[in-house]
Order: sequence, then C-alpha cells, then structure tokens
Amino acid sequence: MPNGIVDPSTTYSAGKKATCLTGYIPITVKAMNAKILAPAPADQYQTSETFVEMQQAGGNYAATAVGGTNSITGTYNIFSKVCFPNNASAVAGLQTVQLLIHGATLDHTYWDTAPGYSYVDAVADAGYATFSYDALGTGLSDHPDPLQVVQAPLHVEVAHQMIYALREATLEGRKFKHLTGVGHSAGSTIMQGVTTKYPADYDAIILSGTSTSFASINAATAGFALELARLDPSGRFSQLPNGYFSQGAVVQAVQFSFWRYPNFDPKILQLQFETRQTNTLGELLTLGSIIAPSTGYTGPVDVVNGLNDFVFCGGDCTYPTSQAQAVIDLFYPAASKTGSQTYLQPDSGHVLAQHYNAADGYNHMIKFLQQNGIV
Repeated sequence: MPNGIVDPSTTYSAGKKATCLTGYIPITVKAMNAKILAPAPADQYQTSETFVEMQQAGGNYAATAVGGTNSITGTYNIFSKVCFPNNASAVAGLQTVQLLIHGATLDHTYWDTAPGYSYVDAVADAGYATFSYDALGTGLSDHPDPLQVVQAPLHVEVAHQMIYALREATLEGRKFKHLTGVGHSAGSTIMQGVTTKYPADYDAIILSGTSTSFASINAATAGFALELARLDPSGRFSQLPNGYFSQGAVVQAVQFSFWRYPNFDPKILQLQFETRQTNTLGELLTLGSIIAPSTGYTGPVDVVNGLNDFVFCGGDCTYPTSQAQAVIDLFYPAASKTGSQTYLQPDSGHVLAQHYNAADGYNHMIKFLQQNGIV
C-alpha cells in the first residue's frame, strides 16, 4: 500500500491556480495478467507488420498472441502529482479529490498542459483537489517488461491502490469525504475496469474520449504510425526495450486521430507532439479484456467526448446515436438515472482538453459534480 509521496517537490499548476506536490509513490500490486505468447518485434519492419496483422480482415492475431494467464506481483515507482487550490479557504474546506487517469501515448500533463488548457486549474478554481499520475510504463514512472507486466489488468490494480490510499488518507495525511474518477481514453477504460471489479471505489466518475464502438480504432491506430519507441529521433526512449511503441516522428501522426482542425492552437499541438509518450504491446492486447458492464456501480456517470472524436466515433459522436449515452446504457445499467449526464464538446477531436473550447468541457464536468452534491 502506498504511504505517501517520497521526497516531494513543490510546484504549481500551469495557470498557477493550484499548488502541487510531485514525486514518486512506491506501490506493490498483484494482478492476473495475460500470458503474451508473441515475441516483441525485432525491428521496425516487424513492428509495422505486427500492426498490419492486428488489423487484417478476418485475422486472428490476438488469438494467437495471447494464451492463458500470468500472475504478476511487483513493486513499482509511480510518478504522482497532487494539487490543492491556492485559495486558503478552499483548502480548509476541501472535501473532494479527483483521481485523473490519462490515455495511451499521453501522460499526467494531459490534465495540466498549459495556461487555458488545464483541467487541474479549472477544478482548483472550483475548490477541488486533484491527484494525477503517470501510468506504469509511461512518462516518469517505472518501465518494466512491456509484454508481460505493462498490461490493462495491472493498471486496474495500480488505480485501485491509489484510490485506497486516498480513501484511507495515507497520502500526505489528507482525509477526503468524496473521491471521484476522471479518465481519458485508455484511462477511461482502466476506470471501467475498476468500477467493474471494485464498484465502491468511486463516488462519481467522468469518462472522456470513449464509446461502445471500436469500428474506427483500426484506422486511428494506423494513423498513429507507431514505431519502436527506442527509435524515436528525440532519443527520449532510447533505453526502452522492444515492445514499447510511440507515435510516428511527424506531427501528422498525432494530429490525424487526436485533433479537429481548425479548433486548436498549433503551438499546443506541437507541444503535445514533442511530449508524446509510449504504449506497449501488452496494453494493446489486453485493454479489451477489462471492458464489461459495471453492474455493481450505482453512482452517477458523466461521459464527455469531443463531438468529432475520430478514435472512438469515426469523427461523429452522434452517429448513429449519441455514443456518450451509449456508454452509460451499455456499461452502467445500475448507475444513477437522475445524476448521470453526457456532453459532446463541439468542434473537438479525441484530445478534447487541448482544443480551443476545452473550458466548455471543464465547466460541464464541474457542474456535473456540483449537481450531484460532490463539492
């Protein structure tokens, strides 16, 4: 069980609305992962072929690449960031912490990118604390085996342990009345895994960048032009083993699936491109395994998508019906009917928090929590 941030450093959120502590939390987890039978690609040629075979019509790559289960236990250092409002009266009355989980090829900075593009700032202004972290295998957190260890089931257990720490006030001695979850993309999928296995963990959840449809994921993945991370020309991932991937080294590999032109600042796109992160073969082969109806979760659900999300909606989250509402209907049959909501942020792609109108989405999410009595 994590017992606090080791050697914390003090910093500020992008717009200086919050004071933050950053550092590492050593966390011991046990998960029943999948046994990956496929080897890591030996070079970029095999990497490209792997993704071709994953998407091949009538193909069965996953069926031959995965076989059986694999019990994993380990202690890993997770880079974490906890932020409190700068307003002294807001800090004194703090009741709620929001646990933020980023998506694949992103890291914790997705929630605090730049002034005007910071969910951390927006909710600090509304009186909320936030806790974000780099997922295992991402950013400043440990990077263990990309096939057998960095998988979706283990991500669920890491999130559960973080929730336990926040619930039990073992993190910097802080006691919170409410704990909410906010996920994006793969982070939303991890949260779904948590609500299915541990339905009492969250008081409310906000899922963004997700749907019930996987029809456009293959096209989006192809657009990423994934490469072996160690070959990235920036040199940031040169020590990572094969099996870690990053998006291609041209900005179009990020724009194609994540952004909706012209509703973004090219400087923010460039920043996201320059700070893009990694994902693993283990994650790609196991994320689907944790998706199931969360029949035991009874709290409110908010699903927030960019209207033009290409990854999960093929560019139109109203076709053939609201993909946001479909998530609640299919995956959360016992969720609060009166408290649950949806929002489609206009003229926005998958990374809706990095578009010009990101504040519209933030405001909706804050109002969702307030209307459910989570303040």
